[in-house]
Amino acid sequence: MPSDQLPPGPRGSSWLGGSLRDFTARRLDFFLDVARDYGPLASFRFGPRRMFLASDPALIEQVLVTDAKHYIKHFGARMYKPVLGNGLVTSEGEFWLRQRRLSQPAFLKQRVHSYAPAMAELTRRMLADWRPGKWVDVQYEFSGLTSAIALKTLFGLESTEDRATFVEALREAFDLMSARFRTVLAVPRWVPTPANRKLKRAIRHLDTVMDGFIAAGKKRAAEREGQGSTAGEAVDLLTRLLAARDEDGSAMTPRQLRDEAMTLYLAGHETTALTLSWAWLLLAQNPAAEDRLVAEWKAVLGGRSPTPDDLPNLPYTDAVIAEAMRVYPPVYLIGREATKELELGGYRVKKGYTIFMSQWVNHRDPAYFPDPGAFKPERWLDGLAKRIPKYAYYPFGGGPRVCIGNTFALMEAAILLATVGQRYRFTLDPAAVIDFDPQITLLPKYGIPATLAAR
Repeated sequence: MPSDQLPPGPRGSSWLGGSLRDFTARRLDFFLDVARDYGPLASFRFGPRRMFLASDPALIEQVLVTDAKHYIKHFGARMYKPVLGNGLVTSEGEFWLRQRRLSQPAFLKQRVHSYAPAMAELTRRMLADWRPGKWVDVQYEFSGLTSAIALKTLFGLESTEDRATFVEALREAFDLMSARFRTVLAVPRWVPTPANRKLKRAIRHLDTVMDGFIAAGKKRAAEREGQGSTAGEAVDLLTRLLAARDEDGSAMTPRQLRDEAMTLYLAGHETTALTLSWAWLLLAQNPAAEDRLVAEWKAVLGGRSPTPDDLPNLPYTDAVIAEAMRVYPPVYLIGREATKELELGGYRVKKGYTIFMSQWVNHRDPAYFPDPGAFKPERWLDGLAKRIPKYAYYPFGGGPRVCIGNTFALMEAAILLATVGQRYRFTLDPAAVIDFDPQITLLPKYGIPATLAAR
């Protein structure tokens, strides 16, 4: 029988907010401290909400896999519905399953590989504007690049003037919603506060631009169909989603198409941009690892961009990406809310309780990653991924809701890393302050300022 007692955990710094103040002030360290001080299953409050932190891989697997059908996305994730709508990240139940089924064929390995030439070409266009000695913000540059790639592979569109304002509105909306997450009692969105009015304007702008992207993508798909397919031509994801049919022959509604397009656009650029940004920071700080990486590219690629066929021959590149996502996971926290009374780790999980699982915590567990704070790509070269528990390392989540675009993201990261890295290295600004801004993803708080140097 599960215990009616709560797992051990911090009492919190305030009677009303519980641990919310500590979480807000030092989010990443808060989870590390809770896991270290209270063990594999800990408990705390955010205002009236009861939270558990599961840090044992077996408990995480129970939540994400074994008992997955009895959990939904937690309240914090649901806060992002005004932007993401009812897409794959936020939808639940049979609706989610239908959308996943309709979207899955677009992410088959062969189809994902067809986007590689566009990824390489857009990277080369970015490099054409670079010069040795130029100052850049690494995160800004790669965010712009992966955003352009998402626009091309999702809608078949080249970069547009709308993209920059779209990304700005997206960031503003997420900043405002993240602020709501940090309050005990958020003001309802219908109350016309200054923050709510700004959020409403940002969402209205996002919808207008996304509708324009979809309309332009549909027009391009129609033109392409009228001209006949070109052998070997990559078909954008929007075209595949438009053509997708469920078992009963039904297609996505316009609203469903908008929600999935918004979700895929966001997921298709931000996490990969962060993976690359953090990877270049770590490589700049670890020149021996960078030298080994460049030697691999020289031996295998000889200066050209990699193709999907090259990727199995780039094991150290793969290890660098894996290690960057271990040290600085772009998605550092996921949560699930119980829809019925359950058991976890010998404790009773009541309906409505939230289970947090933190990649930031698990990826730093010295039991599986000796010297966890060090950047050591070579740790992945001797079969580590197969030796450790599955949920000791889970940068793309897990279970039925594992990220649908993980193959796309890993291929994109490898192609962009090698294409850029054979031409340039990044010298960090010695006065740079590198800090974290953990929102829905793990952002660099002040960017990553660096100077370009030719190879």
